[in-house]
Amino acid sequence: MLDDLASDIGTFNVAGDIARKVGLTGFVAEGDAGVIRGALDDDAALARYARDGVWSPRQSSLFKELFAGCGGTYLDIGANIGLTVIPIAQIPRVDCYAFEPEPINFRHLSENVSVNCPAANVRLMNLALCDRNTSVPFEIAVRHSGDHRISMTNTDGDLNEQHRSRICVSARRLDDIVSDMVEPIAAKIDVQGAEPLIIAGGQKTLSRAKLLSLEFWPYSMRRMGADIDTMLDFLTTHFQEGSLSAGDKDEPPQWQPIGSAVALLREFVKRAKGDYLDVTVRK
Repeated sequence: MLDDLASDIGTFNVAGDIARKVGLTGFVAEGDAGVIRGALDDDAALARYARDGVWSPRQSSLFKELFAGCGGTYLDIGANIGLTVIPIAQIPRVDCYAFEPEPINFRHLSENVSVNCPAANVRLMNLALCDRNTSVPFEIAVRHSGDHRISMTNTDGDLNEQHRSRICVSARRLDDIVSDMVEPIAAKIDVQGAEPLIIAGGQKTLSRAKLLSLEFWPYSMRRMGADIDTMLDFLTTHFQEGSLSAGDKDEPPQWQPIGSAVALLREFVKRAKGDYLDVTVRK
């Protein structure tokens, strides 16, 4: 009977429903980042980690190669439950900053960092990053801990975002928070369309990054009223090479001149509907 339910609904969802009925509030999975805790209804990040035992190993390896033998500073913007910051924080000489505004994610992030990062080299920030210091509405996704996002509009969305519950979160400019960083500097930005807003509020900081990874989702960027062209100009000005791949595929980088990569992104903006890319740029 359980096998039939799992094939129809999804194993993780069935397990979560059963666990909830007996009073449990979370799951634990083990893999290459260590023992990771998450919510019962997180059938995205935690479920995938439980299934595969790894999370974005090729992306992690790029950052690890940069920091090998020298240390540095790593900014994880949209840290979720910690799967992208913990593997880097396990290099003791790397100073890490992890930004996560959603309260439940942040609670699990804090627990996971405490358990898996013995060097105590992670600074946890329970806030969103934006182009101004303010408070912003924040949409809460159902069964997807990685799809919570800043809400800059009350209009209907193609994904029915107008029906999501909302909370209010603090938002700050990155340039007003981080200073005195040890080089080399690297950053990962995965914030469901708010990437241009973060870059606008963190140009001084992010222009120093030697390696930058970000999600590029034109639909959500447009819905937030974000300035995509200015973000692309920033990438062109401050980086020399770029690599593009289909979202969440964790493919090996295929480096090309930054001008060519940005030209492809501009074309992608014209034709993309709900599709998104993973973008990595380097000096």
